[in-house]
Amino acid sequence: MINLLPPPMKEQIRYAKLNRLVLRYLRVVILVVVVLAGVFAGTFYLQEQQTVAVVADVAEKQQTIASLNKTFTPKAKEVSDRLNAITYVQSSQTHFSALVADIAKVVPRGVSIDSLTLTGNDKVPVKIAVTALSYEGALSLRNALITSPRVAGADLETITSNGSGAYQTSIVVAFKPGQAK
Repeated sequence: MINLLPPPMKEQIRYAKLNRLVLRYLRVVILVVVVLAGVFAGTFYLQEQQTVAVVADVAEKQQTIASLNKTFTPKAKEVSDRLNAITYVQSSQTHFSALVADIAKVVPRGVSIDSLTLTGNDKVPVKIAVTALSYEGALSLRNALITSPRVAGADLETITSNGSGAYQTSIVVAFKPGQAK
């Protein structure tokens, strides 16, 4: 087909087509910008709502923590003080069972302990009353006590025969510092 239109008119038609094309692209761009603006606005709104919810939750938990601190901190401190007191008492108490077991390890055969007076003070000597079947047994108890790692020294105070072949013996024992506990 032959176009007989004058050149200015052809030029006008060409620009009109370009204007329509530009308007279509402009409408698409405006639509995309509006959609993106809506997405961003929705995102900011949701983010603000979540921030408000988290801040409210944190404030509530801080109040809960503060109220628990008011109620449980004094109780925990009281329990801690009790535990410290128990620990102190336990560490400062005399452990007579260990001491008696150590003494019992060195008692020779044929010797029996009649009485043992423990005071818990390792600076004061302890008197042990024993009955031995022989004189040598009474002496061997004194020698055996010296071998105990807790004993600093042991001395015979008395040895008396009770008439039936047994000997009543009294031994004074001094403990090493800190070992009568």
